[in-house]
Amino acid sequence: MNSTEQKLHGIGSGENDKDVTQTCQCCLPLRYVIGIFIMLGFTNVYAMRVNLSVALAVMVGNQTLMKGGMEIEEPAEFSWGTKTQGFILSAFYFGYIVMHLPGGYLARKHGGATLLGLSVGATGFLTLFTPLAAKTHVGVFIALRIAVGFAEGPVYPAGHAFWSKWAPPLERSKLATLNVAGGILGIIMSMFLSGYIAFHFGWSWIFYVFGNSGLIWSILCLCLVSNSPSQQRWISREEAEYIKVSLAGDLQSQDVPIPWKAIFTSLPFWAIIVTHSTHSFGYYMLISELPLFYTQRLHLDLKQTWTASSLPYVVTLVMLILGGQIADYLRKHHLATGTVRKIFNTIGFLSEAISFLVLGYFSNATTVAVLITLGVGLGGLARSGFYVNHLDIAPPLASVLLGITNTAASSAGILAPIVTGLIVQHHVSLVFKIVHLISRRWGFECSFCFSIFISKFTSLEWRIVFFIIAAMNVLGAIFFVIFGSGEKQSWAINEGYNELPKEDPDE
Repeated sequence: MNSTEQKLHGIGSGENDKDVTQTCQCCLPLRYVIGIFIMLGFTNVYAMRVNLSVALAVMVGNQTLMKGGMEIEEPAEFSWGTKTQGFILSAFYFGYIVMHLPGGYLARKHGGATLLGLSVGATGFLTLFTPLAAKTHVGVFIALRIAVGFAEGPVYPAGHAFWSKWAPPLERSKLATLNVAGGILGIIMSMFLSGYIAFHFGWSWIFYVFGNSGLIWSILCLCLVSNSPSQQRWISREEAEYIKVSLAGDLQSQDVPIPWKAIFTSLPFWAIIVTHSTHSFGYYMLISELPLFYTQRLHLDLKQTWTASSLPYVVTLVMLILGGQIADYLRKHHLATGTVRKIFNTIGFLSEAISFLVLGYFSNATTVAVLITLGVGLGGLARSGFYVNHLDIAPPLASVLLGITNTAASSAGILAPIVTGLIVQHHVSLVFKIVHLISRRWGFECSFCFSIFISKFTSLEWRIVFFIIAAMNVLGAIFFVIFGSGEKQSWAINEGYNELPKEDPDE
């Protein structure tokens, strides 16, 4: 990090700063303890988002359950078709996408910790009513899922608002990416725990367990965590002063009016929008369609499918934590912020692109699982690029910016499964019917020939899907390299910010 950046962030300008830093390093700073707690909040909220995918399989299918110490077969409790199931699964996102931008505004106005606690609490409370809603009517169930998405929508903007007041500039990568790491951990925990809970206690308890967990975390957050270090109990004077000094310019700018025109005409901000959207397109495509690929293309059973689907998230979690640490180290000792963001973004995006470019040419399940795990896992490094970049270019407006980019990214995420369905599911079904009709018309029918043809055609269809993911990643990487920036933008600076901390005259 060069001297100009250090001055702009209000650090490295005097001996007092060094003393504060040394004092903070003598024990684990409170901001790291709170960071782990915030990460668990994102774990809770993401688990409540994705647990339905496991529960729904139990709700609509014949299942083996443990009752009275014995395994018994139970028929499906609901007879919803695939179309209805699709509406149920997608309902969450219609509420979720609506609240990103308002959530960013509310977080900036009322504080990140406050909104985060309320949002997770509301999500947990509504989740508790899921079994009742499902048993009442499918329309009530869908309406409840929309409400759950509405409640969860402000979570990520609130997380950025929180770290805009808590994370010193040279620690933004490691602290802000804890939010994403918590979400990934939530996916992993939900996949494994939901199946266990459903088998031993029934599917309703999936929602009771995660809903109550969210409520408990929410109460603790609202009681124990403050919106800024200056309001926080139990924080040391040295740590509070260190954060205050390092964020001096940003804190002076917290009340600046939102410059909407400048934001939407800023190329560095558009670099984040494009990159966030291209990343989410592939991310949501994999979340929704990867199990289908493993079962349809590789013919794995349910246990193998869930194991293979979970592995990429385990590696992503590791890469998120390591990436944040390394990125902040490079910024502190070697490279400018913009350079570090572009390096990590490029490595993450291109690693995923290369993996998916070659993926479509392999049919061995182990090879495919390794390629997907490496590609998606290394893609986690990109979170130390574009995802924390809002905090670089406009710290006081970070929650608003994330609200905008998350809206665009969620829109791309909603489109992704639709595109995949059009390419894979509909085409295979249509071609099979056409070939079947033609063969019967000519008096020739061979199930073995059909299976070979459909297998080859399915391989081609999935290859197209993977090429689209790779192309999106390449587009995002190139756009961010050209237009991305690590510098605070002029529209995020008020007049008071221009007064840099003065040098110590004795030095």
